[in-house]
Amino acid sequence: MPDPSTLEKLRPCGRLETFSTARHHLGFYRNVACTATYTNHSSTTTTATTAATTTIQDLIFRALRHLIATHAILSAIPLREEKSYPDVYFARLPSIDLRTCVEFISRKDEEEKEVSEGGEGERDEELDALLTEQHNRDFKQDEGTKPFWRLVILHSPEKNAGDFTASWVFHHALADGTSALVFHRHFLSALQQVAGSTSSSETTDADVNPIVPSPNTPLLPPLEALHPLPISALFLAKALLGSLFPSWFAPRAAKLWTGAPISNSASQTRACFQSVVLSAATTKALREASRCERTTVTAALQCIVASSLLCTLDAQQYESVKVDGPISLRRFLRWEGEGGLEEQFVNAMGQYGYVHSRSIPTPPSSALAGSTFSWASARAVRAAISRELDKNGRDSVVGLLRHVPDMHKFFLGKVGRERESSFELSNLGVYKADSGEGEREGEGWKIRRMVFSQCPNVAGAAFATSVVTGGDGCAVLGFSWCEGVVEGEVVERVMRRVEREVEGVLAAAEA
Repeated sequence: MPDPSTLEKLRPCGRLETFSTARHHLGFYRNVACTATYTNHSSTTTTATTAATTTIQDLIFRALRHLIATHAILSAIPLREEKSYPDVYFARLPSIDLRTCVEFISRKDEEEKEVSEGGEGERDEELDALLTEQHNRDFKQDEGTKPFWRLVILHSPEKNAGDFTASWVFHHALADGTSALVFHRHFLSALQQVAGSTSSSETTDADVNPIVPSPNTPLLPPLEALHPLPISALFLAKALLGSLFPSWFAPRAAKLWTGAPISNSASQTRACFQSVVLSAATTKALREASRCERTTVTAALQCIVASSLLCTLDAQQYESVKVDGPISLRRFLRWEGEGGLEEQFVNAMGQYGYVHSRSIPTPPSSALAGSTFSWASARAVRAAISRELDKNGRDSVVGLLRHVPDMHKFFLGKVGRERESSFELSNLGVYKADSGEGEREGEGWKIRRMVFSQCPNVAGAAFATSVVTGGDGCAVLGFSWCEGVVEGEVVERVMRRVEREVEGVLAAAEA
């Protein structure tokens, strides 16, 4: 095994990247995943044509060659994760053996495959089980020999290569959630190029060689080099006082539920995952209702999950829940290099917070009994998000990371304390393909169902809800939590309640 210290050193990890390397080293956060189901029912690019000269493995390996050559971060790995900024750094692998980071798993149930391709609201239980397993695996094994990402292919080997589900699982220091959409958009484009090579004469041995040389292009700069992330004296003072004297300057909301206290014991770090799928028709109706009520799907879903959680909890014991919401800072970045950053892998996230209470000032906007959902609350959440975005990256919690000298000590200092938040809600929005890239009716490769997921944050919220809407028009909500932090039965009740809440909200909107 090669000595990782001999690998080419690229640059130090930035502050936000170190936030992720420290969590990974401590076992507090393992990975993020974005999954897409790919289909190809084209009459001109049929699997009978492509499979004649290539297997599904060859197809995927050839497509990945394009991505690795384009995005230098895919061949970079963070080293010295036990250190904090600026001693933890990115190094470049000289090459990537795709056999070490691409896994092929055979489907056990053909009906599950049909679910992943359709526009109805059924969840893919086989995929949920796969993601549960993936979110319990980190990238510590064989350090220095393989990348800090993997592509897991769920497919039916007895069928042709026209359908498969691909889960890109990655270390959070490499990219943010928006970058995961970039990955799938570029992977789709690469599949189109590969599918266009229909004759064997256009396929060389190098195209299907599993050993891919790494590009020698530099990494993009870290977030703080793309945005100054200015912090005002008042914002810093509030943060410091809230940390030193929380009962005075950062009091918890009354009867706030945040799950079990933070623990780093093995019994409370195992990840669990399940998804809720809204049909394409339901997703469209929710989007239209949100627009009519002058709010967004993100805000509406946050209120629906909060209402569902409050309805599940003991009303006498718990009165409120707090939500953390990651937001993309990508629009505020300044890059002097070639091209823009919209199609690059970057880490650029801020965060907003919002507290939901049972005592709402307006009547519920749902036909479901016991609901606390209201469109007024959804508009208030949208306003909170807008206020954070209006700061253009100023006074952001991510800007405070420069004042954390030891990231590991920062996280370990949370062990034994109450959590600050009840759940996290992160919405990647609607997948948009490149214009003309296989999205014309009946032509080439297409992306259908998508799932956004992440391992639960051991030192963060009690559970996470990750949302994305794929090419099939279905919004998928991925729920992840740690055993022992919140009971699985509670999360499952919340998920079933979310489904009923959505129906109740839409029924009331139509009334």
